[in-house]
Amino acid sequence: MAARPILVVGNANQDVIIGHLDQWPERGTESFFAHGDLRVGGSAANTALVLQRLGARSGLVSARGDDFAGEAIGRAFDGPLDRVAMRAGATGFTIGLLHPDSERTFLSSLGHLGDLDADFFCTELDGLPLDGTLVMLSGGFAMPALMKGHRALQDWLRARGAEIAIDPGWPDGDWTPDERTLARDWIAGCDHLLVNDKEAAALAGTDDAESATATLAPWLDAEATLVIKRGAKGATGHSNGRTLHASAVPAQPVDTVGAGDSFNAGYLDALARGMPLHERLKHAVAVAGEVIAEFPRTSSPLGTTPESVLA
Repeated sequence: MAARPILVVGNANQDVIIGHLDQWPERGTESFFAHGDLRVGGSAANTALVLQRLGARSGLVSARGDDFAGEAIGRAFDGPLDRVAMRAGATGFTIGLLHPDSERTFLSSLGHLGDLDADFFCTELDGLPLDGTLVMLSGGFAMPALMKGHRALQDWLRARGAEIAIDPGWPDGDWTPDERTLARDWIAGCDHLLVNDKEAAALAGTDDAESATATLAPWLDAEATLVIKRGAKGATGHSNGRTLHASAVPAQPVDTVGAGDSFNAGYLDALARGMPLHERLKHAVAVAGEVIAEFPRTSSPLGTTPESVLA
């Protein structure tokens, strides 16, 4: 059976990656770092780029500014399922600061992402094949105009036969009661929720993935799947009353920016191929492990495949 198509809907921007940074430099000084990369980024775009490298039948639905960074995004996504509209103004960008403990910190300027709303995405999605398609809504909190219409976009997609996964990302600063309420509404309207352990804990008000699973799982539809990405500890998945775990593949991470987005790509790739939950988790952690071990990022095909993971 042929793999189902995958559409990734959300944010694309320019990424500036630099590190590794242990402490903030003194004001008025200049510092030089061994690692630096300038590339297309954003949660949705990162996932879509890894899906390209996996050979998936996939596309990105997003936007770009009308500057040099926007041109780079346009060149990266020119396939038959890509819909990346050009908007007047500067392309948004993110500075990703790498830290020695494999953590990272983001500083972002919204640029063209600031006014992308549900109506924009419905217009761009109209005409694309949606019935039976996997649609990943990624980076919702990076697009303020979409936040209030996020659930309406999910319902619009579901009415057209799409299977919906979401990774909302992290809100500006920290979680507020209003943002938790929004996120809970989004979670109730998805088929697959993919969050990292910090996001899960913030949403659930707990300290560990196991407790977060127990809190978050009832928020989803009975047939939906919860996935918690746990970095070096692998990933936990919960579906139909069962909780499964996949250990992380041993790796030497250099650049963990986009690690969770790469995981999402591996999960979607396996889901599109009809693989069960445990194999999806194993494929996803393997894909993420391969991506974060390379620097700088490339566009070459990945060696991790479902067949190699299951061998």
